[in-house]
Amino acid sequence: MSTKLIAVWVMGALLLFGGVWIVENLELTLGVPMASYGMGMIVSVIMFLLAGLCWISVAVGTRRRFL
Repeated sequence: MSTKLIAVWVMGALLLFGGVWIVENLELTLGVPMASYGMGMIVSVIMFLLAGLCWISVAVGTRRRFL
């Protein structure tokens, strides 16, 4: 695997870690506005989607490299 593929793979793992971290620490309690809670959920979903795109592009790049 090339350095670029490994970098994108690690970036996907970090994005997934960040999204899970946000979801784990997000609570709708007293003093937390609904807008902030919703923004946190949207950011975490975007991070999940970007992590998936990173891993899909690594899979495609690996397949093209070995064919």
